[in-house]
Amino acid sequence: MRSNSEESGEWIWVDRQTKLEELSEEFYCAGEIALDTEFHREKTYYPKLALLQIAWNGKVALLDPFALDLNVLDSVFSGPATVVLHAGIQDLDILARVVGSLPQSIFDTQLAAGFIGFSNPSLAVLSERLLGIAIPKGDRLTDWTKRPLSESQLRYASSDVANLLSLKAAIENQLVAMGRLQWAWDESKILLDRDRSGIPMNRAWWKIKECRHLKGDSRKVAQSLAEWRELRAARLDIPVRYVLSDLAIAVISQDMPKTFEALSSLRGVESRFLSQGIDGEILEIIKRGRSMPDGDLCLPAIEDSDKRLKPIASLAVIWVSQLAQSIKIDPLLLATRTDIAGFLNGDKDSRISTGWRNEVLGDPITKMANGELALAVSADGELELEVRSRIRYTLKN
Repeated sequence: MRSNSEESGEWIWVDRQTKLEELSEEFYCAGEIALDTEFHREKTYYPKLALLQIAWNGKVALLDPFALDLNVLDSVFSGPATVVLHAGIQDLDILARVVGSLPQSIFDTQLAAGFIGFSNPSLAVLSERLLGIAIPKGDRLTDWTKRPLSESQLRYASSDVANLLSLKAAIENQLVAMGRLQWAWDESKILLDRDRSGIPMNRAWWKIKECRHLKGDSRKVAQSLAEWRELRAARLDIPVRYVLSDLAIAVISQDMPKTFEALSSLRGVESRFLSQGIDGEILEIIKRGRSMPDGDLCLPAIEDSDKRLKPIASLAVIWVSQLAQSIKIDPLLLATRTDIAGFLNGDKDSRISTGWRNEVLGDPITKMANGELALAVSADGELELEVRSRIRYTLKN
């Protein structure tokens, strides 16, 4: 095992609490720190943190979570330093669990890059394009839980944060020139403030592709089964597929068996699942799902909306995609179909309902819904919004 005092010139390996406490004082005073995590979740419900990397003032520390109490970072997160991340959703989820708190201020370089024309860019792409720095390729299947970590693993882990602060500065320069710096900060704040309790359990069935075409009571059973599966997997800290497969949920929901024999004969319902003694629970969940009141069925926003709004949402999606290209913003960052459907349906939690998206999209989409604006093809072949003439074109017989 490496000693906590070992430094390669590229990183400091930290596996003693006293060293972490010493460094935490430097993190607190740094103004900005870059942060990344390495984790596994193949055999658990919650991600298992295997390494935490922090860069500050030209230095990089690699923290071993198996040897350290990372709660000490709470004092860093409550301080004035901005934490810089890249694609930090999962990093923040992990920090909330292992540290017990989150930074007061963050800047996500992947999100911010979306405002200067990049679409969901990797760290390697941004580093190469904006800094001219090539990040060493790592083995995506590497085992970060083994000790000691190899020199190549440590070098790769270090490279994920070594230039992140410089990357932030490069992106900010372009954002300032485009007048979008505050947008990037606002979007990072939304990422920080998002609900970390996970998706509502009654929406878990939305993630199951095979359940999207179910009808009637089968949907209610799918909702009930998927919710039960999530709760059981979380309690046991195992992947949901170890409880029941997606295929099994879809088939059970479609057939709605009433006996053990009928249940065990269904496709995807493997004996290793039923051997857990959960067959009785599954039959009870099926019964409960079938008797669910219609009002308790949670449908995706696009299905739960006024049918009149569906064609409007489709047109708005096309327009938003065109607009994103025109103003050089990642289309998914600008708005998704779910965002648009929610906004049209009056959902105050839709991303378009507030902030910079509302300024850009709110009024045009509202006027489309009211029939005041219409999509047209310009002379150069691009889509644009025009004030409606309200002159209806009639096809000749």
